[in-house]
Amino acid sequence: MTVGASVLVIGAEEEGVAQIRHILEALGVSVETAEDCLTAMAAVKSEKIDLAVLGECGGNFNPVETARVLKSLHRHHYLPVLLVSPKAPSARQRLTLRENDIDDVLGPPFDQETIRHRVHALLRLKSAYDQLGQVRLELEKTLARENALLKQLREDNRDLKVRSITDGLTALYNYRYLMEWLKTEFKISRRYGHQLSMLIADIDYFKRINDEYGHPFGDMVLKDVAVILKKCARESDLVARYAGDEFALVCPRAGHKEVAALARRVLAACRKHRFQCKGKSVRVALSLGTATYPDDAEVVSPELLVFLADQALYETKRRGRNGVCAWHEINPETRFAVRRELRGPSRPLLADDPKSRLELAAAARLVGSAAKPTSPRLRQAEQTPEKA
Repeated sequence: MTVGASVLVIGAEEEGVAQIRHILEALGVSVETAEDCLTAMAAVKSEKIDLAVLGECGGNFNPVETARVLKSLHRHHYLPVLLVSPKAPSARQRLTLRENDIDDVLGPPFDQETIRHRVHALLRLKSAYDQLGQVRLELEKTLARENALLKQLREDNRDLKVRSITDGLTALYNYRYLMEWLKTEFKISRRYGHQLSMLIADIDYFKRINDEYGHPFGDMVLKDVAVILKKCARESDLVARYAGDEFALVCPRAGHKEVAALARRVLAACRKHRFQCKGKSVRVALSLGTATYPDDAEVVSPELLVFLADQALYETKRRGRNGVCAWHEINPETRFAVRRELRGPSRPLLADDPKSRLELAAAARLVGSAAKPTSPRLRQAEQTPEKA
């Protein structure tokens, strides 16, 4: 085990250290010598040393500090240190030194068999430490790879989450996230009595734009409209792609006046924007519809808020497009007919809870009393007993 090992003997001129050096050479160990600590430090840094035999170096020599410095210079491998004492150390001294970076202490008499066993034990200790260090290094590399994979996985999950709630073309939120966010905001508004408005925007004659200028230009129009909506919206508003060429804005704590001002900003920005196709300016217009909770009494669920804003959008289109209409601006007869339809047996847009049913029934009675239906069908519907 000792053959081929490289041992650095420090302070080799001392009688005991010199004797040990000769014994090591006789055992086939490669021996390097250093007269003082500075020379030993240089040797440890530049050469592969398996064991350091430390004798008296003169001056203010401190064996513990010397061993600590030598071990710190031997970073990649363990360096055992054997301290040669001119006197046989006591058990207490030996224990104290071993607790302070000295691996073994050797005192006289210095016989070959004792030195062989001590050196053999220290080299085995070094081998065990080096193997442990190699395992630790491999574990650190494995851990680094695992951390890199975990980081990549987290980034991929974040990317997937963003993709799952984002429209790929316009980079706006998609319909699914829109409805989730709207339901949460509706609960908050309902709990604390805040206003909540919904604005739906539709590009006028979008099919004609695609047919005349091509789908790439149509995609560019969708992107530009998305940018316009984002710029006009408040920081607290959510802008989403509703479906096809329709967009939706959810505006917390915004009533009729606030959402009307937002609609005017959107229309003005769209009219001002230049949509260019092959050097030619193309006119693009928007139709908008709005509804507000709780100002619009019919809104008793988030689905109804969307539905009534959509109905207001259709009214804008019936009026000639390129404008805005709020649900409360629609004539009472039309609103009354929609309310009667919502109060049908299926009630697809009515939240399934007693409070929503009572709110819708109260809204129907309140506005129904003011409505004056002229058609026989509406007059008959008004005379039919209402159900909560």
